[in-house]
Amino acid sequence: MTDTLRRHLFRSGLLVAGALSIGALTGCAALQPGPRTVKISEKRLMEVIARQFPRSNRYLELFDVTLDTPRLRLMPVENRIGTQLDFTVGMPLVETRTQRGTLSLSYGLRLEPSDNTVRLTDVRLENMLLPDVAPVHAARFKRLGGALVEGLLPDLVVHRIKPQDLEAVGRRGYQPGALRVVPGGLELQLDPLPR
Repeated sequence: MTDTLRRHLFRSGLLVAGALSIGALTGCAALQPGPRTVKISEKRLMEVIARQFPRSNRYLELFDVTLDTPRLRLMPVENRIGTQLDFTVGMPLVETRTQRGTLSLSYGLRLEPSDNTVRLTDVRLENMLLPDVAPVHAARFKRLGGALVEGLLPDLVVHRIKPQDLEAVGRRGYQPGALRVVPGGLELQLDPLPR
């Protein structure tokens, strides 16, 4: 569940990425002095995420994992996004039975100005439900899942802002600023360039 999990969760991560195209910001004609904000709707975020699923991969040459049916939950008070995914895990080399469950993550997003990327921050496994697994085994799965998610996903790049998009916003006298989760979506602040 290493590199492939990273790629899949945050193509979805996602999530935000495709929706964050700053090229769309250049349509903000006649920008006035002072900070401005651009809103990315929850619906748009969900569209970007949904296109990335279902995703199936084999991990460690032992587990077949499929992630499907992402569901978003905006958490504006905490400035976080929650994502719930259905998953199946099979071990084809050992048994043919597949385990099904639900995985819930939450994370923040931050802009990294040094390389113009959007990155996950403070990733947490909130819950992992495996209804058909004995409680003692489910607890082991959850510990393993938590260690993988919280150890591998922090600082994961989910989007790179294109240089031409930065140039277009810069020509209008702005640069990307803070990224916040707000009711109904995300808000990207555009700050005036220093003079």
